[in-house]
Amino acid sequence: MAMSGAKFEVVKFDGTGNFGLWEMRVKDLLAQQGILKALRPQKPNSLDDEDWEELQQRAVGTIRLCLADEIMYHVMNLKSPGEVWKKLEIKFISKSITNKLHLKQRLYGLKMQEGADLAQHVNVFNQIITDLARLDVSVEDETEQ
Repeated sequence: MAMSGAKFEVVKFDGTGNFGLWEMRVKDLLAQQGILKALRPQKPNSLDDEDWEELQQRAVGTIRLCLADEIMYHVMNLKSPGEVWKKLEIKFISKSITNKLHLKQRLYGLKMQEGADLAQHVNVFNQIITDLARLDVSVEDETEQ
C-alpha cells in the first residue's frame, strides 16, 4: 500500500521539549517525503546541481515548518539543511562534561517510586540512555572502580 498520500505532522519544537525525539521525527518526515538525502554534506553524484538545490530547499522548508517561531529566528537565514541541524544541535545539545555528569547522575540515581507507572519509569530510563548516547557517552553494564 502506497503512503504517498499520507500526511504526517510533527509537533513544532519550541526549545522546551526533547530535542532528540523531535529530531528523529523530523528525519522520519524527511525520509517519508523522499528528501532525507538532503542532509548529506555533499551532493550525490546521481543529482545535478539544480535538483540538489531544490532538494535542499525542500528539506530546509520542512525543518523550518517543524519549528516554533521563537526557534525559527535562530535558523531563518541558513540555506542548507546541514547548517540548520548544526545550529540547532549546538543550541540544544550541550556536550559539556557537566551535562554528561548530570545525565550519568540521573541514570545512576534513577529509582522507581512505589506505586509509580512502570511504562513512565522505562520512558525516563530510555530518555536518559538516548541523551547519553547522543553525547557519545557509552554506558557499560558494570562500572569499574
